[in-house]
Amino acid sequence: MTEHDTTSEPSAADGAGKLALLARQSLSGEPTRRDMASFAKIDARMARTQRQRRTAWASATAVVALVAALVVLVTRTRALTYQVVNGAVVEGSRIVGGPSTEVRFSDGSELALDPGTETRIAALDARGGQVSLDDGAAHVKIAKRPGAAWTLAAGPYSVRVTGTAFLLSWSKRKQAFEIAMKSGSVVVSGPLIGAGIALHAGQRLHSDVGTGRLLVDDGSAPEVSAAPAPAPSSAAVGIPVASLFPASPAPSGPALEAPVAAHAGGLEWRKKAAQGDFGDVIAAAERRGLDATLATAPLDDLAALADSARYARRAALAKRALLAERSRFPKSGAARDAAFFLGRIAEDEGGGASEWYDRYLTESPAGAYASQAHGREMMLVYQQRGARAAQALAAEYLARYPSGAYAGTAKKIGAELGSASGE
Repeated sequence: MTEHDTTSEPSAADGAGKLALLARQSLSGEPTRRDMASFAKIDARMARTQRQRRTAWASATAVVALVAALVVLVTRTRALTYQVVNGAVVEGSRIVGGPSTEVRFSDGSELALDPGTETRIAALDARGGQVSLDDGAAHVKIAKRPGAAWTLAAGPYSVRVTGTAFLLSWSKRKQAFEIAMKSGSVVVSGPLIGAGIALHAGQRLHSDVGTGRLLVDDGSAPEVSAAPAPAPSSAAVGIPVASLFPASPAPSGPALEAPVAAHAGGLEWRKKAAQGDFGDVIAAAERRGLDATLATAPLDDLAALADSARYARRAALAKRALLAERSRFPKSGAARDAAFFLGRIAEDEGGGASEWYDRYLTESPAGAYASQAHGREMMLVYQQRGARAAQALAAEYLARYPSGAYAGTAKKIGAELGSASGE
């Protein structure tokens, strides 16, 4: 038998063990150190790539957002523009209206100027602008937009607007201001008004700087029906200006005991009335003595007292002051205007208004309150006596004031008579 050296050649068992070890290393899922290092490099590279992608995406998103914000900002901050159409004299920002001139703004707002009306576009921005009506009349339509802000100046008056339509006029020669609301609301400030009066659709405000007169009219016109409406009650017509101004309380205490020189009011009374201090004017007249004031006070004092009493709803005192104006100063403009205000008081009291309105129209056919006196007289005649009795007044009103506050009622009266004759 031949013997073999077991130390020089591996046994079958040793070979099988090595194969098993290699198999475990390849199938166990435990990478070698070299593989671990490679995996770490791959992970780092992938992480860098993901960070780069996230950074690039964030940068792109930021750029898009910035561009969008810039577009919105430019759109919002771009000033409005305007064009003048239909025959006008244009000298820079100054515009003189022709037969049918319109100023059209890029936000949809419009000014329709009466012939000869002088206006200036003082400033424009993205939200609105400042327009000055130097003389004449303009039909104003301001587009409703979020954040809209417009200011229209008419002589010494200012109208703050956000979105509405109204007729605005200022007479440089007469120093008379008027605004008639069609829709929306505005705030008007200026002489005789003070901090401001809010006006709404259907209301009209007239202010005469020269005579110190202020009138706020609700412009209401009743619907025409087949049967005449009953006579108006004290609450049926008009809005007293006192509801828009807080009347100052009458002075009390030591102030009442202070001596007052005869007729010391003068311009001070008119100023107080213009500022809405109606209580102060009335209290001063009472300290002086109402009978003595009515009998001896100058016209300016009487006018200030009459206005203050009307606005403070002291109808009896207002009536006495207005009658004193007419009896003591019959040829004055204030005395003629007093006829209209006496008509308003009579209308609130329920009788006698038509006679006063007719008297005012006879004395002042082209006066500041002529259109209102004519319209109110027409309404009262219709309410009390029917469409047939008001026919002539309605036709005359339309001929003289085709766009007046009572034109709608005048047309309905004519339509009612037309339908009645066609039956």
